[in-house]
Amino acid sequence: MRWSPTFLLPLCLVTTACGTSAKHQALVERRDTIRLVDEERELGARRDYRSQTGYQDTRWGMTKEEVLAVVPDAVQHNTWGDMGVFGVIADRPAFIQYLFVEGQLAKVELHFHSPGAVRDQFHQMEELLTLKYGKPASRSDTAIDAANRLAMAEMVNNLAVASDNYHAARSGQRPSTPAVDSFGRQREANARVDAATAAYDYALASTWEDTETGVMLKGAQEPGQNRLSIHYWSERLEPYLTKALVVRAEQRKVEQAQEL
Repeated sequence: MRWSPTFLLPLCLVTTACGTSAKHQALVERRDTIRLVDEERELGARRDYRSQTGYQDTRWGMTKEEVLAVVPDAVQHNTWGDMGVFGVIADRPAFIQYLFVEGQLAKVELHFHSPGAVRDQFHQMEELLTLKYGKPASRSDTAIDAANRLAMAEMVNNLAVASDNYHAARSGQRPSTPAVDSFGRQREANARVDAATAAYDYALASTWEDTETGVMLKGAQEPGQNRLSIHYWSERLEPYLTKALVVRAEQRKVEQAQEL
């Protein structure tokens, strides 16, 4: 019996497709199995994880019970199980907050009571942290940024004026248009306002890196409000905490919406 080519071609295509589909499904199942095994291995490793460094006597990865054994006065202060305690750090009153992700300590925040100018207090705390962790890995100061933007705007406009004056002296004729247009003048004026405002409305930050621990000192001065805080976090657990904080923020939005 001879098969017609018009019949064999669809048959071959169907057979090939079925084979390819079966192989693809097997690859997908194998990939999912490997991912599941990796996730289970990571979960087990994370549960057993205890860092060598941390904040004071606590270690990253500690359970709430382990943290309470070190900080017996800490109490739970939100629905997510984070704990806090008031204390005195470096002769400054502070609220110490212990943040957990899936039951493990992942971050500690120190929020200081900071009356007066924040900048001086920030530099004092930065000096202490530098003694412990070395030179900061990064620094930022919005007041300096604002001053730099003003200096750049002034330099651009002054160069434009100087260039016009030079060419006028060479040619003996003044240009028909101003050296600096209205946009350039407005940009400089805006930068001047920003620099003046930044003298009393600014944000400061310095960071350090210490093996398993990240450290950030933050300061902010705003009209009627000053903030100074130190943030310690686990480099190992930080990705999980970041995801958890996003979920918390969304949950908080839902709660706020229900209050309206």
